Amino acid sequence: MAHKLVGFAHSSNLLITEYIKNQLSAIENEIEGLQTEFGNENDSRLSTHCSQPVRLPCLMLFKNDTHKIHIRAKLSNEKAIQWTKQHVG
Repeated sequence: MAHKLVGFAHSSNLLITEYIKNQLSAIENEIEGLQTEFGNENDSRLSTHCSQPVRLPCLMLFKNDTHKIHIRAKLSNEKAIQWTKQHVG
């Protein structure tokens, strides 16, 4: 069962974009076998799975390409790792 974590940020905000990319890297290093991907505000998965797709940053977890859960918040790396571990199982 493959899990993928996608981190979304506005492409116009370079600080938040780098923050999310660094956070995805930290999470990937902590959770073996987890795939990560960066997405921006134009990604269709936001409008498909979020009632308010303009609220970013967002972490979205998929299992076998099916939306599992998401959170829209700016988290510390430790909290993001903890949140992801709780939902990967």
